[in-house]
Amino acid sequence: MPSRPRAVLVERLEWRQESRIDELKELAESAGYDVVGSFRQVRHEDPRYHIGEGKVKELAEFVRENDVDKVIFENEIKPVQAFNLAGELGVEVIDRFQLILEIFAQRARTREAKLQVKLAQLKYELPRAREMVNLAKKEERPGFRGLGKYEADKYEEMIRRKIAKIERELRRIEKDRELKRKHRHRLGFELVTLAGYTCAGKSTLMRALTDETVYVDSKMFSTLDTKTRAVDLDGHRVLLTDTVGFVDNLPHWLVESFKSTLEETAQADLVLLVVDVSDELPEIKRKLRVCHRTLEEIGAEGPIVTALNKADLIGWEEAERRLRELEGYVSHPVVVSAKTGEGLDDLKAEMRTVLSRYWKNVRIELPMRNETMRVVSKLHELGNVLDERWSNDGVEVFLEVSEKALGTVRGTVKGFGKVEVLD
Repeated sequence: MPSRPRAVLVERLEWRQESRIDELKELAESAGYDVVGSFRQVRHEDPRYHIGEGKVKELAEFVRENDVDKVIFENEIKPVQAFNLAGELGVEVIDRFQLILEIFAQRARTREAKLQVKLAQLKYELPRAREMVNLAKKEERPGFRGLGKYEADKYEEMIRRKIAKIERELRRIEKDRELKRKHRHRLGFELVTLAGYTCAGKSTLMRALTDETVYVDSKMFSTLDTKTRAVDLDGHRVLLTDTVGFVDNLPHWLVESFKSTLEETAQADLVLLVVDVSDELPEIKRKLRVCHRTLEEIGAEGPIVTALNKADLIGWEEAERRLRELEGYVSHPVVVSAKTGEGLDDLKAEMRTVLSRYWKNVRIELPMRNETMRVVSKLHELGNVLDERWSNDGVEVFLEVSEKALGTVRGTVKGFGKVEVLD
């Protein structure tokens, strides 16, 4: 088995700024790196190296003595800073955003996910293209090879053309996805999307709710490709979709690149927000702020049910105590353990209660004809049949159905029976 590449982490902090190097370590390990050390420095940004020259020398000595393959910065690094650092350190230097792109590239399986990753990479590179070409022509440095043949203008234009081509293809995929959403609504399905900070246990919860096999991994961003499965909420058919996890400080260009995937969350009838309740309380609140901010940025307007997951790691009593501490941070909260199954019935009940606000009770009158049984069977597919009253003249069907499927119900009995909305 080949050895994992060795990485050292670096973080520059402003005065009283909160460190995020622990999360950077998780990201690096998820990308396949063996993290062998970390450096922190509190100071203003140095225009040449980002960190101070003395810290660069200290870092260079550590890199040589520990056979480090890559240096990863928590902070965003300018191309000239990465170029200068690579010259001093003798290894490639990347920042948090490039690391996330590496992870995304490793995780992408479907054509859509691969296109979105490529788009994000190009959007990251575009504002840096001119500087990268000029630096690459100076001399060979780790991470700056292969651009010497390009003129800055031509390289920039090439990136723009590639971005435009990928965006056209993703728009076609987005239109297909929108057609599927509308079709599912017409069939009587409610659309629920799983959302949450990466590693909150979304995929494990999806597997527990659907009783179907889905890929589960403890690594960050294990889900890039959307997966949809059916869930029965006491007679109501729901389609549950798992999408990419959120993380703090995601740049706008990265969110935009995954617009077609995040659209699933924005257009959902309900967002099931998954939170790792085993984190320390300040960390839970931080991640909740990130999640709510991201949901706002992508335009998610559906109601939110919050699943406080991983209660088995801290005990139910402690999880309930944390729930009380989180009042005002969460909406419709339910304590669960996707691993043990505890709390899942309560979660389903809460989802059903919230979704029921958007359902209608209707009364349908059908005459007794040859096609009556076929129509009644179709109504069973479109909603939750509460009662059927048969007589020699026909049948009365009392149906609970989503607002978005009401048009399909009317179309099903048009010219044959009557539909009356009761509430």
